[in-house]
Amino acid sequence: MRVSKETVVGIEYTLKDDKGNVLDASTSHGPMEYLHGASNIIPGLEQGLEGLTAGDTKTVVVQPVDAYGEYSDTLIQRVPIDRFGANKVEIGMRFHAETNLGMRVLVIRHVDEQEAVLDGNHELAGKTLHFDIKVVSVRAAELTELSHGHPHQSGGCCGGGGCGSGEASSEGGCCSTGEASEGGCCSSEEGAASSGCCSTEQPVAQKQGGCGSGGCGCSA
Repeated sequence: MRVSKETVVGIEYTLKDDKGNVLDASTSHGPMEYLHGASNIIPGLEQGLEGLTAGDTKTVVVQPVDAYGEYSDTLIQRVPIDRFGANKVEIGMRFHAETNLGMRVLVIRHVDEQEAVLDGNHELAGKTLHFDIKVVSVRAAELTELSHGHPHQSGGCCGGGGCGSGEASSEGGCCSTGEASEGGCCSSEEGAASSGCCSTEQPVAQKQGGCGSGGCGCSA
């Protein structure tokens, strides 16, 4: 069976930047499964896998426009420190915020006595991504997988964490673009919610962009 719409595909991968630095790899959590044609992974990678079969290997180069987009200065926000209340504010802290551009993960890049600088760009924005891929499995998707829009792991839990284009797992997934979470951001500048304060979640050990393997809570 070939990789095509409505197939569940398992891949092993190594992700590198233009200089050959390894940014992520499936060796840490095993092959990643996704539902082809359901926007589970970034467009450029999905297009590069079309038509492959189990056992095939390929290097897929994805330009920013088909990955996380170009880096944008409009996603940099300056927020007065008092908007965080009594919460301790540190460089590297991440917040989920509903913005005019959809849900974003904001990272604190700078803090001083007056304000904090929050960056809404994805960590891989503006980067050309180089994927070394091996297709390990291809199968027809089940009806429940098609209705839910993602593959299911054994036991019925939503699987396929990792490289998702909906940023629905593990702080974004190595190929994702827009995680859904609750909470607004403090800034009232363009591109950010006009009210609500940032959440106080602590910095995560896993970098934004690292593939994950967690499920999403499905029961079927």
